[in-house]
Amino acid sequence: MRSHRYNTKKHMVDMDEPSWINTVRTKLNECHPKTLPSRQWTIFKVPEKIRRSETKVIYDPLITSIGPYHYHASQRGTSLAMQNHKWRCVRWLLSRHRSKRRATVLLDKCLFAMKALDVEVRSCYSDDFYYFDPHKLASIMLLDGCFIIHLLLKQLAEKTMEKVLKREDEGEEDEKKVEVEESVELDIEDEEEIEGPLLGMQWIWNLVLFDLLKLENQIPFFVIETLFDILKTPADEDINLPKLALQLFASIHPSKSETSSSATTLNNKNVHHLLHLFHSTIIPTDCDHRPCSIQTEMAPEWIPSATKLQQAGIKFVKKKIASTFLDISFKNGTLEIPELCLYDYTNTHTLFRNLVAFEQCYPGTKSYMTSYTTFMKCLIDSSKDVYLLESKGILINQLRPQDAVANLFNQLCNQIYCSSDKDYRSSDKDYLRDLFVELKNYNDARWHKWGCGLIKRSFQ
Repeated sequence: MRSHRYNTKKHMVDMDEPSWINTVRTKLNECHPKTLPSRQWTIFKVPEKIRRSETKVIYDPLITSIGPYHYHASQRGTSLAMQNHKWRCVRWLLSRHRSKRRATVLLDKCLFAMKALDVEVRSCYSDDFYYFDPHKLASIMLLDGCFIIHLLLKQLAEKTMEKVLKREDEGEEDEKKVEVEESVELDIEDEEEIEGPLLGMQWIWNLVLFDLLKLENQIPFFVIETLFDILKTPADEDINLPKLALQLFASIHPSKSETSSSATTLNNKNVHHLLHLFHSTIIPTDCDHRPCSIQTEMAPEWIPSATKLQQAGIKFVKKKIASTFLDISFKNGTLEIPELCLYDYTNTHTLFRNLVAFEQCYPGTKSYMTSYTTFMKCLIDSSKDVYLLESKGILINQLRPQDAVANLFNQLCNQIYCSSDKDYRSSDKDYLRDLFVELKNYNDARWHKWGCGLIKRSFQ
């Protein structure tokens, strides 16, 4: 057997080798072991395998970028107008305190608080962002956090009269602590009104809402909470930020029916970011408590379409009392499905796809949306299936033609774990596993019974 042991005695000296060795040593010195994050990643870049099956607009912000992933894109073209609007949002939050001194002190507090959170913020993202120093990242968090807080608080403007508080000399000690070499006092004296690209333009407003629910377009929720705690007035004391955020997205939620969402029990510490908060509203409340009744049977890879299930004797009923639109049940031959609203192809596709991407990337959640989209893909195979679900009140569909609905769910299942993946379908990540088994068994039994009856009648 030939030996591959290296003989240093026979090695010829190469004058370039010291330089080469030093280059390798330098590279090793640069690559220090990564410090383990203090928390699990919650904000991800969409994997290329998933992203390449879609157009850029599905995952990239169209109107406003939030967080570091798309920051550089926000500094160009029309996005720059939105960045300027964010600065006006910061001014508005400070102006509510109606004091130059107070505004100056609060801004300094916000900046120092964001800088102090640098390690925690970075540990939430799957990318390093080494090109953003702590000051730059803190500025991004300040700007985007205040923009979101402004959107949340503006909802209350028409419902409640905001209390006005003129604080006397509150914060003098803090002001001395954060003094810098050259202190610039803010020219903010009274509450300001904001006129910007969002006012009077409903189509832009809707795009902004969908931008805020894109996986790569997130900031940690604790950033929003920290800034709010610093900038709030006495009138804001009773505000529940998660609840207020859910109200912000009510107009674009796929379910318009009354629900008892599990998200109402969330507190600020349980929320990772806005997309995670929205995702929590689609999880059926009793999902984690359902016993897995079918342990040994292999889950099917596929179930028949809605019209074929109906031919097998299965009744379709709109579920009126449901925790979310994912709260599907099957009992005694009746399939109950909550109402689903489809108003716009692109935005619905964008929302669902980012919810699925979050489930694909974040190990801390079951694949609820992934299971639901594959279930709907099986049910809706043609316009006849769409018509059936519409006639039962299950689909509120404004997509035309009706084939667009089938196309929507087919597209949603591209490059993700889907019903054809045996390992996924049989795992505990699939909350509809038992439902697939029950529907398939019921369908097979009915057709088997019908076939036996046909043979019997033929012989008679």
